[in-house]
Amino acid sequence: MDLNLDNLATVLTTASGKQRGAEQQAAEAQLKQWETVPGYHFLLQSVYLNTDHPLQIRWLAIICLKNGVDRYWRSTRVHAISKEEKAEIRKHFFDSLEESNDQLTIQNAHAIARVCRLDFPAEWSTVFEEIAAVLDTATTNIVKVHNMLLITNLVLKALASVRIGRARAALQNKVSVLVPHLVRLYHGFFNHWTADGNFDAASMEVGYLCLKNLRRAVVDGYEYPHRDSLVVEFYEVSLQHLQKLLLLHESSQLPLLERYIKAYVKLYANLVSDNVVAFVLMPNSYEIFMTMLSLLESKASDIYNSEENEFWEQLAIKMILVLKRLTAFGFKKGAVMLKQRNDQQEVAAAAKAATERFFPPQLVQSLVDLLITWYLKLRPADVVSWTLEPEEWVNEELQVSWEYQIRPCAENYFQDLAVCFKPQLSEFILRKIESTLADSSVDILTKDAVLAVFQLSASAISENCNFDQLFRSYFLPEALKDAPVENKLVKRRVCLIVSEWLSIQCSKETRLEVYRLVLRFLQNTDINDKVVRLTAVQTLQHLVDDWEFRKRDFQPFVSETVALVLELLRNLEFTESKIFVLKVLSLILERTNPLVPEKELLDVMAIVPAMWDESNNANEMIIKNSLMRLLRDLTGALNSNSSKAHPIVLPLIALCCDDKSDMYTLLCEDGLELWEAVVKHLPTAEPAPVELLRLFPLSVKALMNWTEILPTVLKLARSYGILNYQLYETETGLEIFKILGGYLNSMRDDAVYVTSSLLETLFLQVPDPSRSQLVANLAESGLFFEMVKYLTRESQTPNCEIKMALPLLRLLHAGPVHLLGMLGTVSDSSLAVQLAQLVDSVVNLLKLVYDAKIRKIFVLALLALYAPPIFTQYCAQDPSVDLEYQLLNSESQTGINLVLSKNFNRVMFLVTHMLEEVNENADGDCEAYHRPSSYDDDDLTLIEDQPDENEYAQEFKLPPSAEQLRFNELVFKLDPVHRVSTKQLLKYQMDQLAGIDGYQQLISSVDRETLEQLQMMMNK
Repeated sequence: MDLNLDNLATVLTTASGKQRGAEQQAAEAQLKQWETVPGYHFLLQSVYLNTDHPLQIRWLAIICLKNGVDRYWRSTRVHAISKEEKAEIRKHFFDSLEESNDQLTIQNAHAIARVCRLDFPAEWSTVFEEIAAVLDTATTNIVKVHNMLLITNLVLKALASVRIGRARAALQNKVSVLVPHLVRLYHGFFNHWTADGNFDAASMEVGYLCLKNLRRAVVDGYEYPHRDSLVVEFYEVSLQHLQKLLLLHESSQLPLLERYIKAYVKLYANLVSDNVVAFVLMPNSYEIFMTMLSLLESKASDIYNSEENEFWEQLAIKMILVLKRLTAFGFKKGAVMLKQRNDQQEVAAAAKAATERFFPPQLVQSLVDLLITWYLKLRPADVVSWTLEPEEWVNEELQVSWEYQIRPCAENYFQDLAVCFKPQLSEFILRKIESTLADSSVDILTKDAVLAVFQLSASAISENCNFDQLFRSYFLPEALKDAPVENKLVKRRVCLIVSEWLSIQCSKETRLEVYRLVLRFLQNTDINDKVVRLTAVQTLQHLVDDWEFRKRDFQPFVSETVALVLELLRNLEFTESKIFVLKVLSLILERTNPLVPEKELLDVMAIVPAMWDESNNANEMIIKNSLMRLLRDLTGALNSNSSKAHPIVLPLIALCCDDKSDMYTLLCEDGLELWEAVVKHLPTAEPAPVELLRLFPLSVKALMNWTEILPTVLKLARSYGILNYQLYETETGLEIFKILGGYLNSMRDDAVYVTSSLLETLFLQVPDPSRSQLVANLAESGLFFEMVKYLTRESQTPNCEIKMALPLLRLLHAGPVHLLGMLGTVSDSSLAVQLAQLVDSVVNLLKLVYDAKIRKIFVLALLALYAPPIFTQYCAQDPSVDLEYQLLNSESQTGINLVLSKNFNRVMFLVTHMLEEVNENADGDCEAYHRPSSYDDDDLTLIEDQPDENEYAQEFKLPPSAEQLRFNELVFKLDPVHRVSTKQLLKYQMDQLAGIDGYQQLISSVDRETLEQLQMMMNK
């Protein structure tokens, strides 16, 4: 079907029909086909602009146009709309401003805003002039003004989202064209609907749209709004209007009236957030500030007794956020400002005003009183929710964002006040707490609020009070009272106080008392209250995760704690609270390892199957993630007994890490972490389960699909390599090597380290590289080529290149002839050239190595190059001829000999220096080779048989994992670092070299000092 206006209207009519059928599907397909035909989008606009068409057709036309702007407006898109068509569309955007249907106007406005975002200022620089012209001439046509203001609002919103680039600067340059018209219209309509007291809805709506546009224009359209006289005048008038509407609101709570009041507060809040200096320097900023304070005070009772998120609460949150921003600005003396970095005088003046004028000491104390009296208190509705829905109430307390609810917002701001005005408030807060708590007539909610003050002001008053003494003399007795049910508030608050204070001031003795108290609350003997118990778990989380936590101090409480947390978990109903308790339980297992008795660990494991089966619906599936993490930490805590978890964990790993599973996307990441823990802690005394070995091929998909956690997947692959290196002689091993070869050049440092460690552990176990299928897989996969290229490239990250050199050097030491054969196949260059680049890179990297163990690996590999049958002849070359020319134009063996002879002096220098720094025993081992270094992996460190001289000093030392034990055995059994004497090897190599032709010429290339050191070592 040809594209023309009539055909398009017909197809749109069919496509917009209510009955789905073949005709409608064909019409939709035709519209899709026309999307790339020139002129289609202009015709869509023409259909929309024609008011003779039915509403549904025009609606579909403007929706298709809006979507077409998204897909084809950019000139870089395939089938992009032509410049000529775009120009015609822009020309007619404002042709239907008398549209009576708001929804059609809004869709058109969205299309215009998106075009502005893409074309302003380059292709549509006159948009603001066009808008201003319409607003200037359409004053008497209220529908036209209304629709233009809707469009303008979305245009300003779209351009305000641009933070850098030409559009931002152009907006600030052009907005002054628009603002006078907006201010004029705002005054006209505001005066009209407020004059007669009838609250004309149409005038109110248009005036409100003017206010919304001005809010965006003032905040985002001016770099220095306080310097523009029209903006300053508008700000002064806006406060007068706000105060007028507040009085009107006392007698009439019209929704549109409340929207006006919210808009004024947003105007001030947005400017404070975006440009606090401009706000403070506005002539009436102090009056605005005091108006907000007055509202917070006068409406405090209404807010406290209202339902959540009602009108005044929303305003109070905005106003507290304004105070918070001003407080921080004054406290930091303007240091947070970036925009005014070239206007330091203004910044300093604003900071001084914020500190001295806005927040004098008396006002700050009054503000604290206000917060304590009303905004920090639990509402009666909170107590009702606590009683009726305790789990849900706690979940909201744990997850709520302080920017959206009044009490959390007030708590957050109170902490700011306590920090920023510490000298003025410290004594005041302490006196306030002391006087209120000493008054026995104080109601429980006020008492809880005062205790909240003590909790929130911890950092401010810690220097002037002794928490340990207060805990024993006041908080502990209060928490243990068998008082009425209301005392549950005190129990909860004491838990929160401990959570806040323990990182600031809390002795070992107090911690022990806290452990007992938390257990008392978890035991559920005093009061059957889930809120108290869940808050006790929250405190337990802070205690266990604290820097000063000592697991040996906690040991007497471990068994009972785990048992009680499990009991609580069984009684929970909500997904959020279950996830929270599972998280804390995992933390306990991790932080107290290895002190949790096996019985409790098995009890923890026993809850998993039932919880897994219960969490099959969509809302509870996320519990499975927490269960996987719990099993991960449980496996680590079981350690040598981890096989007892295999009946549960192995099927779950197979279920979660198979890309064909329905749970793959949601659970694979946690499944990989659990899988790694299982292999890592697989008991050494037991053979690897067949089921675990069968899982190995799944690691290929994990490497391909989970690159964001690549180090985790690589550690899993390494664990399998330590467990059974022959797995890498299979097709799966070949695939893994291919993937690693593709990743190597773009790997992050941590992934490079684990890849190197994986390959090192594999090559250590290869008895003969020339007969190893694993080494053959390395060459066939291309990984060997990528490793050589990585090592011989221009140095970018020396630490990574040193680390990646280690597996190659181990191969070189184990089979130098075979490695040279592999090296000759990695590029079109001659073997001699390849060897020259490799030796040069190794020698240069060795100069940067300070770890004795790593230096020895380098040295052993370099010495291997001078062993027969590699260096069997020496052909003297003309030293005047360029080395590269000689390499490229000589036979392979001659070229190799030339490379080695040219580097002989450098190698001998490095060998002698290395031997000077260590004192090897007869077997080639020494103490320096056992020290941990920056190149060691925390998971794979050598285990030394050293007694614990100070048991307490070993607080954080975990028992070795089974993988560490296997690695330990592997290293001491096979690693030449601990088994080959460097000095004996050097003597042997030199004896072998002495029998070749040209030996004297070779020795003569060594400088005198190095030669003397070499001869001295040879004679020892």
